Amino acid sequence: MHLSHNRRNFMKGSAALMASSVSLSSALADTKPSTKTLKVALIGCGGRGSGAASQILKADNNIELIALADVFPDKVDAAKKRFARLKDKAPIKDEFCFSGFDAYKKIMEIPEVDIVLLTTPPHFRPMHIEAAVDAGKHVFAEKPLACDPAGLKRAAEAIRKCEEKGLYFLCGFCYRFDGAKVETMKQIKEGIIGDITNIQSSYNAGGLWHKGRKDTWTDMEWQMRNWLYFTWLSGDHIVEQAIHGIDKMQWLTGDADIKSVNSIGGRQSRTDAKFGDIFDHFSVQYEFDNGIIGNFTCRQQSGTDRYVGDVAYGTKGKVDFQRGRIYNQKGEQIWAVKGKFEQMHQHEQRVLVEHIRAGKYFNNGKESIKSCGLGILGRMSGYTGKKLTWDKLMNSKEDLSPSAYSFDTPISVPPVAQPGITKFV
Repeated sequence: MHLSHNRRNFMKGSAALMASSVSLSSALADTKPSTKTLKVALIGCGGRGSGAASQILKADNNIELIALADVFPDKVDAAKKRFARLKDKAPIKDEFCFSGFDAYKKIMEIPEVDIVLLTTPPHFRPMHIEAAVDAGKHVFAEKPLACDPAGLKRAAEAIRKCEEKGLYFLCGFCYRFDGAKVETMKQIKEGIIGDITNIQSSYNAGGLWHKGRKDTWTDMEWQMRNWLYFTWLSGDHIVEQAIHGIDKMQWLTGDADIKSVNSIGGRQSRTDAKFGDIFDHFSVQYEFDNGIIGNFTCRQQSGTDRYVGDVAYGTKGKVDFQRGRIYNQKGEQIWAVKGKFEQMHQHEQRVLVEHIRAGKYFNNGKESIKSCGLGILGRMSGYTGKKLTWDKLMNSKEDLSPSAYSFDTPISVPPVAQPGITKFV
């Protein structure tokens, strides 16, 4: 399947998503359509953040990127140079460029900013969502929304206030904005494979980047610049990257509530101390209240086979959801997705902007919180070796935050978790 920019399919996908969003936000009246120039600020100037900013600027012709923030000044400078080529689309003044741990607060004080893109390491997402809602900004928040139970509850409360205030909120679970998967999901909901009983899902990836430590870096700077290897910053790779597979699985269950989570995991190949305290593989069984069993695997190990996919088995057939193929019980293909669809990261930004333009309220926070919670449960079950429930998650006291946000804050690396020894908190 080739993904391309096709206006007809953009609109087709947006209309479907717009219809689905109404049911998510039925308690809130729609707002007035907007034709104003939408002004955007980027908080988190790394690769994903720069991508999100470029994509929202393409969502329509009346959007400007006006402000940048990041903990690191070098990332702000690099982003400012990168976006300078866009000229009128990115009129970023020096006085609207901020660095440091409190840079996000200065963005929130700019009255001209309508939308904030929150793309820092995930640990900071809850506090940034809170600040955006308090400041009256619409939000695009990259997944995941939190790394630990304390952060998840904080993000959920901020999203609830977001709806109360009529502020638009879109979490970047991008597969839900992939037109091919939206079309496949329509077939599933119409009953083409009957009732789903089991889902096999994998997000098996290779190794990722690492930045060697410099003598001038404090412990905090070293961890911040290698954030994906530290559980307090990333949530571990099951929460930070593989959460996409968990979100698709949850979507296939009809966003059902979870009954129990049982996980195993560890680190086999990425064992050097430079890789912090995260695992490199997990295998999780999710049991949902509606009886569906979800079996999920993920890994980040160099030199291994990569596979990202999801197969759901129903009473009348099965679906290869990742590839948009549906089969009957004899194994014969009975449906396949057709057409070209807008790239999903681009499409999610278009959906946010089109809903704001139309005054049609959008907030996908509730299902996003649930997916993030399933990822955190998978990690906590793997770390402790214990079968867990949603109630256990909500009653957990785990808060991975450091004592203070400063490059001088002493922060050691926790020991790698040992199932059966590491305690559930």
